[in-house]
Amino acid sequence: MTSLVGGGKGSAIGRRLNFEVQTFKADHWVIEESLATEEEARALATKLLPNRDGVRIIRDFAGVPGKPATETIIFSEMREAKGKTIAVQPVDDSPVCAESKDYLEAESRQTISKLLRQYLEDKALTASELLYNAAEMKRAINFENLVPTAVGRVATIQGKVTGQDVRERRDVIYSSLTDLRGKAEEAQKRASFSVKQDGFRGALDKVEALCNGDVAEADYLSKVILCRDLVQIRNLLGKVEWLLESAGDAAQNKAAHIHIIDTLVADASSFQSVIQDLLGRQPDLGTALGRMLDMVEGKFEPTEREMAPPIAKVLSQWLGMGHAPQTYQVVLEAFLRSLRGTAPLSRDPERNRTSFTNLVARVMTPTGLFGGSRMADALTNGYLRFIEQGGGEGRRMSIEGVMGLMPAWRDRTLYLAELAGGDVGQREMDTVVARLRNCLSMERDVNSMVGLQVPLKPKMQAMASLYTAINNAQLPDDVRPGMADRIDEMVASYILQAKVIERLDDPSASLRIRATRLMQFAANDVLSSPKARRMVRDQIVGLLRQPNFDGKFVEGLSTPQEQANALRQFYGLLRQAQFM
Repeated sequence: MTSLVGGGKGSAIGRRLNFEVQTFKADHWVIEESLATEEEARALATKLLPNRDGVRIIRDFAGVPGKPATETIIFSEMREAKGKTIAVQPVDDSPVCAESKDYLEAESRQTISKLLRQYLEDKALTASELLYNAAEMKRAINFENLVPTAVGRVATIQGKVTGQDVRERRDVIYSSLTDLRGKAEEAQKRASFSVKQDGFRGALDKVEALCNGDVAEADYLSKVILCRDLVQIRNLLGKVEWLLESAGDAAQNKAAHIHIIDTLVADASSFQSVIQDLLGRQPDLGTALGRMLDMVEGKFEPTEREMAPPIAKVLSQWLGMGHAPQTYQVVLEAFLRSLRGTAPLSRDPERNRTSFTNLVARVMTPTGLFGGSRMADALTNGYLRFIEQGGGEGRRMSIEGVMGLMPAWRDRTLYLAELAGGDVGQREMDTVVARLRNCLSMERDVNSMVGLQVPLKPKMQAMASLYTAINNAQLPDDVRPGMADRIDEMVASYILQAKVIERLDDPSASLRIRATRLMQFAANDVLSSPKARRMVRDQIVGLLRQPNFDGKFVEGLSTPQEQANALRQFYGLLRQAQFM
């Protein structure tokens, strides 16, 4: 996924004058290199042209600090188009769809996107547009041997799962495609309105009125009318821009409408070129991956140098606020695919390991490993770029290498727990278990696992997420309980030795403050291990058994409303902690 990167050699960032060599791909220009001299740029353009659809050179002058850069096209040439071979792409697995409607689900649409990637990129279409637009489905079916090849490939994969004969499974798939095409044709006849004519909310409100409260039918018909407009936009990034601009502020939309937008944006975002365009110009792959994390976390603010489209910030906000879970998974998968690859993270070989270390630190959080088992797998495979060995030996060395980049024993332990659920961990389970035993040896305690200087709450949160990860890990049944108990014992011992309960339940404080502190400490994200929770629960129960607890709890609060609110909040915490 090196094409996520926009820019040339590392020194290009500091130069005031650069010559960008760009090549034409499908419907947009992609940056190949950013060079210091025009002679170098022209030499590279001449070399690339025989194998590209087109090449151009942009003279990029940074100009006076504080003012925008000036860009001038000094060379542009398109190669005479030749007949392209559009082939069905290989896939390792495919969801088994029992009904026609199952083909409209996220996993199925992503499989279609992978299988027909070359066709979809060539036509600037998405999987949803094939499924919800009868005319585009017909064109795809009639395009050479594309659909028969794809159906045959999927039928072979699915037949191994269902036990069906390949021909029988193929007939089932064709029957579903016929049903979907017929349904799309019928839906287009029912809805003569469009988003361009009636506006996003106006069109979808008309759909809801037409469907008389049938939520599933309204969802389907809404996508039909949106895809009718989408097929007119022959640019994949343009589809994302139109969808998000049409929808406007997510907070002003119904949940059902947000889901519809998410479905269609996810399909468009599944193309590598769209992710690249959203990120703008990036100096290297490591930086691009960091910016992808910014995007899914809702923190993507395009810089002037990146020249990312304004819609990238809007999409990032949707992702960060949880409005677009399907698109979130698509972008995350693109991140994982690049992380586990072999492409250099930096154009400076000496910075490759530093870039990888920074990414490791970024994805390891107090609440757990971002991305879970898939991230642990990607980190382990990604570390292989630094070692020569392959096979089992390479995997084991990679596990050791990733652990070596994590200074805290808690982080190493959590990484191994998540790794157990991935492909690498399942293959190297003996190594995973052995390293976990060392991480959780009797000489370890909470301070050595997390760090002596870490404050109490984040320290407990880190151990709580570790306990949860181990307790849910796909470890052998005779191993997992003992390891979870070991963490529970560590936390309980720390609470006793550090006199945590005594510090929280200070007799000099009011009963309300004491009880509230204990309840906040008992929250699931702070304290998850059972023995430690019992210790805090017993202390809280002791307070609750005091005569006239409610009266003492609200002492000092002047109005009945304040008293009622305080008691309601406290008993809410009790229920949340499952102490009631």
